[in-house]
Amino acid sequence: MEGTEVPSFYCMSQSTAAHHLESLIRSAFEEGRCGEYYIVDLVVAPNHHIGVFIDGDEGVSLDTCTQISRILESILDAVPELGGIYELEVSSPGVSRPLKFLRQYLKHSGRTLRIKLVSNEQFDGVLTNIGHDTITVDIKPKDKKGELVTREIAFGDIKEAYVTVQFGKK
Repeated sequence: MEGTEVPSFYCMSQSTAAHHLESLIRSAFEEGRCGEYYIVDLVVAPNHHIGVFIDGDEGVSLDTCTQISRILESILDAVPELGGIYELEVSSPGVSRPLKFLRQYLKHSGRTLRIKLVSNEQFDGVLTNIGHDTITVDIKPKDKKGELVTREIAFGDIKEAYVTVQFGKK
């Protein structure tokens, strides 16, 4: 097509373009434009879908996601090479995504976590304490005669930790 210029953004490699978008989005958080919220995960897919998973020490509301989405859209819309062709999703990580930062554990004290260690050991435990670089969990015995085990785990030993959803418990 003669006379039609391809925007320079589309001439970038997929990884370079994704890195550029990630940099723009992370800068908004680092500069404080998104308040006290922080990025838990950021996914830039080849189909122009951008997923930004955020958290805050007091959780994340739908209104917060909407506000941050507007902030990020204004940043992305200012990049002429994008041409407005992207789909932006801003949401909380939800229970399907692992906890990544020690500060995420703070708001889950008293909840049950499914923990997988770097050693591949896996167990469920109730989060009872969060230290500077450790967490403490109470692990229920597998049989009725066993005793509750309290275990302190270094944050670096945790491969994945998910908050488990428990129904019917008060």
